[in-house]
Amino acid sequence: MITLARFERPEEAHLVRMRLEAGGIPAFIHQDNTIQVQWMYSSELGGVRLQIDEEDFERAKEILDAPPVDSETFEA
Repeated sequence: MITLARFERPEEAHLVRMRLEAGGIPAFIHQDNTIQVQWMYSSELGGVRLQIDEEDFERAKEILDAPPVDSETFEA
């Protein structure tokens, strides 16, 4: 596992996690519960970490670099 990104707030990390998982990449959030309880230590603890498998790194970058899909133009 590698850390793809760090966030101060768990909500931000979960939004990115959902975007990656929608693209087929399993992603994991590390220390979100700790930061929610001890929010004042977020910086000292390194924040909330979004982690993925190392082999998914290039695909994850592609997904995150792509513009979000507009819900009005998305067809199920």
